[in-house]
Amino acid sequence: MLTPLVRKEYSIKHSILFGKYRLVSSLGQGSSSKVFIVEHVKLKVFRAVKCIAKANTAHPQFFLEADILKNLKHPGIPTIYDVEEDDEAYYIIEEYIQGQSLEAYVLHQDCISIDQVIAIVQQICEVMQYLHNQKQGPILYQDLKPAHIILCGKRVVLIDFGISSYTNGGNTFQNFGTKGYAPPEKYHGISCDVRSDIYGVGKILEFMGTKVPDDAFRFLKPLIWKATAYDKSDRYPSIEALAAELDGIKWNGYQKIQQINNRHLLKEIAVAGVQERVGTTHLAIALTCFIHHPKHPCIYQESHRSDCMRLLIKEDGGRMKNGLAVYQNFQGMPYYSEEVAGWDKAEGLYVQDYGVNLHDLLVQEDKRLLIVLGSRPWECEKARNLLERVCFRENLAIVCNYGNKAQAKFLEKTYHRRIYCFPLDADPFRLTREKRKFFKMLLRKERW
Repeated sequence: MLTPLVRKEYSIKHSILFGKYRLVSSLGQGSSSKVFIVEHVKLKVFRAVKCIAKANTAHPQFFLEADILKNLKHPGIPTIYDVEEDDEAYYIIEEYIQGQSLEAYVLHQDCISIDQVIAIVQQICEVMQYLHNQKQGPILYQDLKPAHIILCGKRVVLIDFGISSYTNGGNTFQNFGTKGYAPPEKYHGISCDVRSDIYGVGKILEFMGTKVPDDAFRFLKPLIWKATAYDKSDRYPSIEALAAELDGIKWNGYQKIQQINNRHLLKEIAVAGVQERVGTTHLAIALTCFIHHPKHPCIYQESHRSDCMRLLIKEDGGRMKNGLAVYQNFQGMPYYSEEVAGWDKAEGLYVQDYGVNLHDLLVQEDKRLLIVLGSRPWECEKARNLLERVCFRENLAIVCNYGNKAQAKFLEKTYHRRIYCFPLDADPFRLTREKRKFFKMLLRKERW
């Protein structure tokens, strides 16, 4: 049985720590320590402070964590800034990682593509490879689980090095870990090595695999079985070997088949907004006008209840022809139309306007989806919440409206995902040089 650390209750009593950190809130509590969010008074940046009471017998491991982190420089590992103490506790001040835990992300998804799984796990492997190849010898993380993996846009960060250790010659370490993710050797006091962390990566694959479609999950099963073998001698010998297997799936298996098939499936581009009045319909109409060509027709399709096409006909000079609303070179199918005379879908393309009906679209991994974000201050929270959910999704392009380049760049930097900025525009039917340039760039970069 795994031996737990003795829990010692402790709370910070002062609002200003060490004359420079303002206490903001509690962030969480582990088996031996507590974590708080603080703000550096002068720099105006947030930090995470991990503290342990001096009365707690686990503080030697606490200092080992600080010693390990001080020499590590990797985008997937928090930066340590300082170690402090007062009369009652020891403190580690480190980078505050903002994002969503892998545990929360997976639990809130109805379906996750194998591409997303591979993208996330490959980054975990990169962190493990960095730890296992330190000059002074491998560093073992030893507590890999979904709650310790934070998704910050497309960046994956490993937090809580509370039971990490140096290893020299396969020493035996204390039996800490999390049931269900700790390797069998920890239950029996057997020495740990890099294959113990490989077991954890295998369990992460298994956890994420619960949301992968069955036809894709079969590609992951052999990797999971080998990574989580009971006897560590039967596991992958190194994290590099596991990463190579993942890469083999990505390029030689399921994804390659999907890429071949998808060349012939671009018949629909779905457009949806995070909320109302962010310009979803405006962008969908403009995209339809850009793509449309007499030899390769493109039709706008209302895929939600809207008065757009009705108003076009009634007030803006449009007319109905063969079931389509026609205006200049634009053709749109109203929501209530089921069939269009003379329209062969096999020879053209639909741009589907779903309004704010995002939920059903997000679970359709194979659908090309264009999401429109608002950029006004009161719209930013919904944009951030959405980006945390979709940061690893494929076949997705994200557009920030109102020509707000500053907001687009901020979101792009925060979530490590390309954010396009749609130019300010008054007439969706008029193809300006700026709009043509924008759509050419978007379709080229997204390879649609």
